[in-house]
Amino acid sequence: MSPCKSQHGLLYPLRLGDEVNFRLTYDGPLKAASQSENRRIDKHNIRRIFHRQSDRLYTNREVLHEQFGPETAASTIYNLNKSYKRGEFVCFPIIRSDLHLVCDLDILFLRRENPGSLICGGGDLDNRIKVLFDALRVPQDDNEVRGLSPSDDEVLLMCLTEDDKLITGFRCTTDRLLEPPASEAEENNVRLIINVEVKATKLTIANMGYFAHF
Repeated sequence: MSPCKSQHGLLYPLRLGDEVNFRLTYDGPLKAASQSENRRIDKHNIRRIFHRQSDRLYTNREVLHEQFGPETAASTIYNLNKSYKRGEFVCFPIIRSDLHLVCDLDILFLRRENPGSLICGGGDLDNRIKVLFDALRVPQDDNEVRGLSPSDDEVLLMCLTEDDKLITGFRCTTDRLLEPPASEAEENNVRLIINVEVKATKLTIANMGYFAHF
C-alpha cells in the first residue's frame, strides 16, 4: 500500500483495488421493461429517488467541495453541461469513465413473491433488473426525459453511473417482503437495498478524494 498525495497535500494510503461502499434503497413499484411511455416515466421517477440519496451522500462529504471548489466549479459545470445535459437536466454521474471508476452491486431484492425465480424462461434475467439499471444511469439521450423538468433540488441530477457498462458485476439475492401492503396498489411493490462498491481501475488525483472521504 503506497501513499498518494491529494490536491490539499494530505497523504492517503491508497492502492489499486481499494473500494468505497455505500447503500442506496428503493421502496415502490418496479415494473418489467417495455417500450411504453409509462415505463420511461417510471424509470425517471426511480432515478429521482436515487438522486436524493446520492445528493445527500455527496453534500455530507468533502469530496463534493473538492470537485466543485471555487477554482474548478465553472469549468466543471461547463463540462457537465456539454457532456451530460439531457433535455432540461444537467446530470452528474458519480461513476464516470474519465475518473477511471467502476462499480459492483450487491442487491437485496424483497418482493411479495416466493424467493428465487429471477431467471425467466429461456434463461433471461428478470427484466425488472434492466429497469433498475436504467434508473441508476444517466439518461442516454434527450428523449428519455422529454417533457420533464428538474425540480428545485435537481440543479444537478445525481446519477450513480454515466453508463451501465460501468457496472462490472452484480449479485442479486431475493427474499419475500413480509410487510403487508398498505393498499391493493402496493401489492406488487418491491424493496431494494443496493450495496454499491466503487472501485478505481486507475488511481488519479481526481478520483482519490472518493476513497479518502466516503
